Amino acid sequence: MKFVSTRRHDGSGEREVYTFEEALLSGYAPDGGLFVPSNIPRIANERLHVLSEMSYPRLAYEILRIFISADEVGDDDLRDIVANSYPVEEFDDNSFVPVKRLGSSGAGGAYIAELFHGPTYCFKDLGMMPVINFLSFFASRANRPTTLLVSTTGDTGPAAVHAVNRASNPLLTILVHYPDGQISDFQRRQLTTIESRFVKVASFEGGGDDMDLPIKETLLENDEAKSGRKFTGINSYNIGRPLAQMVH
Repeated sequence: MKFVSTRRHDGSGEREVYTFEEALLSGYAPDGGLFVPSNIPRIANERLHVLSEMSYPRLAYEILRIFISADEVGDDDLRDIVANSYPVEEFDDNSFVPVKRLGSSGAGGAYIAELFHGPTYCFKDLGMMPVINFLSFFASRANRPTTLLVSTTGDTGPAAVHAVNRASNPLLTILVHYPDGQISDFQRRQLTTIESRFVKVASFEGGGDDMDLPIKETLLENDEAKSGRKFTGINSYNIGRPLAQMVH
């Protein structure tokens, strides 16, 4: 599987293609667009039924395997990444995403998937932990210092901070920005009370979206050859986030 920008083409109708590693580490595409899969696989109904019977980690492996080439991340490495992304001891429900029926009687009815059983009590844990573990994997394989840039209004930051600290990779650090006075006190404490050499947190004056442009400019303008460091954005525009969140 390769990835393309939502914007770019060379005039012939063909888009420049990127590997999963390139797309994940870039955040935004070089032309400022978003990365999307070059094609959307078709999954037969029979296969969907088989997938529906799997545990959450096994399902995550099968879904991610569709979109990430084994030439980039081998089967054993992908299994390790998935296992590290869903540690049973950090979720307060062994099914990770319990699906519960609303009401107690009658046929059919509505069901709800509970996405808040992770370490920071937010659905972002389910997408962020695999993304961070992929980034840690690629940083180690290339021996490349990588700094993650995040702007948060409450949910993304704590999930990212926890995942980076848990990875404890000297090559992987994170800088989180949040708007002063605009996140809950609980989330502020999740961000600012962690003691980790891999994490830096800073508040800023302004609205929740005011850091988006500075981060985007940093990502697009950084010269890795000069800085000796890769900067990567991991807000929801990063292709790793929707790929991981497709599982739930």
